[in-house]
Amino acid sequence: MEIRQLEAFNAVVTSGNVTSAGRMLGRSQPVVSRQISDLEAELGFVLFERTRPTITLTAHGAEFYQESRGVLVDLQQLESRARDMRSGHVRPLQFLVSTDLARGLLPEALARMNRFGPVFRQRLIVDEVVHETTATEILESQADFAFVSLPIAGEALHVHWCGQAPCQLALPSFHPLAAQEIIKLEDIFDTDVITLLSRYRMRYHLTHSLARATAGQTRRHIEVGSQRSALSMVHAGLGVALMDPFSICGVSLDGVVLRPLVADIPYRIGVVSQASRELTEDAQRIIVGIHRHVMDAIPGYVDTDPNGLPISEIRRSVMPGAV
Repeated sequence: MEIRQLEAFNAVVTSGNVTSAGRMLGRSQPVVSRQISDLEAELGFVLFERTRPTITLTAHGAEFYQESRGVLVDLQQLESRARDMRSGHVRPLQFLVSTDLARGLLPEALARMNRFGPVFRQRLIVDEVVHETTATEILESQADFAFVSLPIAGEALHVHWCGQAPCQLALPSFHPLAAQEIIKLEDIFDTDVITLLSRYRMRYHLTHSLARATAGQTRRHIEVGSQRSALSMVHAGLGVALMDPFSICGVSLDGVVLRPLVADIPYRIGVVSQASRELTEDAQRIIVGIHRHVMDAIPGYVDTDPNGLPISEIRRSVMPGAV
């Protein structure tokens, strides 16, 4: 089995026919057809149903596609890395980060580190994800590490650090409750609310907490896909929103005020990587630098273990009487 055969197979699946796959790869149609036929002969089963004008995957073909995608990416990355090694280039440092963190907290953390010297040697790739990252996505990616919300289940992942901070309520600056220094959940019992879609991991409790506080009342309830959208809705006076403290770090709050809640609604983030991956000094330096910035910049932040127990409580339980 050759990489060119896998490239031809992937191109046909992606484009839907052999002719388009040939244009995509810069190969002639007969060459692509032969590579697919050779691959099928080697595998011992048919990959495609030949139906004009497109071709479709067989059941075996679909299963093989799922298995081969990651292999092909790994081989392509290996070829690219080999070229870099021959030319003396250092492999780019790459990490995953959720969209909300990438637009506020992360730039501030990198800028802070950069004041004390170069953060990385050559190239940094920040792979921004609009949804909440899963363990499978991290394990299948080429990223050195991921800076994301927690928890993420997966024995093959290593947690470098994690912690939590209390959420805050975002209100329009002209809202009657904006004059209060501290807000109780019962204060917003009859208030229009804006929540994040509950499909997001660890954000469901933000939705449930706010919705529960206003349960039984006739009010508008708007669900949005990001904290930025929620802030825009709050700014427009459409309601109040419960915000995690990490995503709003570094975000302009013109026309919006944040108030602490008398409620235990924490939000957790951290840095994880594949347990088997050996990180470079640059990667380790950035992981530590982000952690230091989070500790200094986020009000009420505390380090926790992967299960959410504050580190201070762990130390007290292990060392009775310790301060």
